[in-house]
Amino acid sequence: MAENRSDEQGVPGDDWSADTAPSASASAPTPAPVSAASAPEAPQDLLTADPAVSAEHDRLVAERAARRQQRLQALAPKPEPEPVVVAAAAPVVGGTVRPPAPVAETVTVLQRSNDKWAGSLGLFLLRLVSAAIMGVHGANKLLNLPAATETLQNTVLPVPGILAIVIGAAEIGIAIALVFGLLTRVAGLGIALIAGGALAFVQWGPWSPFVPGSAGFNGELELLLVAVGILFLLLGGGGWSVDRGFRSRRSAE
Repeated sequence: MAENRSDEQGVPGDDWSADTAPSASASAPTPAPVSAASAPEAPQDLLTADPAVSAEHDRLVAERAARRQQRLQALAPKPEPEPVVVAAAAPVVGGTVRPPAPVAETVTVLQRSNDKWAGSLGLFLLRLVSAAIMGVHGANKLLNLPAATETLQNTVLPVPGILAIVIGAAEIGIAIALVFGLLTRVAGLGIALIAGGALAFVQWGPWSPFVPGSAGFNGELELLLVAVGILFLLLGGGGWSVDRGFRSRRSAE
């Protein structure tokens, strides 16, 4: 009898435990889901371990740095533009374009060709010969004034007596200047004027310079002296002259 009671009591006990088990499981709290925003960042070991993740991270860092640099450049003050010099357009004349005028360039001459040894020697010898010719002509006029005055009286030149003295003194002065190479260009101009005047008023005049039966013509010496005077006027006295010393002193200053 006792065992039957226990069995009968055990049956209801088993049924109660089975009925109450689902309620206990239903009343248990459910864990909250974890959002993606609150998920922890990937550890540094993962960035270094995976090359693809590390390269993507470096690319993002470089893009952020580039955008930051662009923002700084946009906010920075812009420098003022420098003035631009625009060349003037070539003028158009009659439908054709005229080129602009050339710009003059400064050329520094270190040594003239006539200041070298050969040029200086040639001009020095020519100066000595010309000085001898002009000196002899001037001395003859001053020592024989009546003959020089009579020659000038046959021309249209005024005051032949005074003019003979002036021409004689000028020829002696030109001879001295040519010997020393002093004011050689001025001396050359004087030679050309005196010899040219002798050709125009004395040697040639209104008649023909050619003499019948003669191989040459009147005024050959005077014509040559005109050419020599023009040469001295254009070239100067050369390197062996006082004028060269004056030029060197001016260039040194």
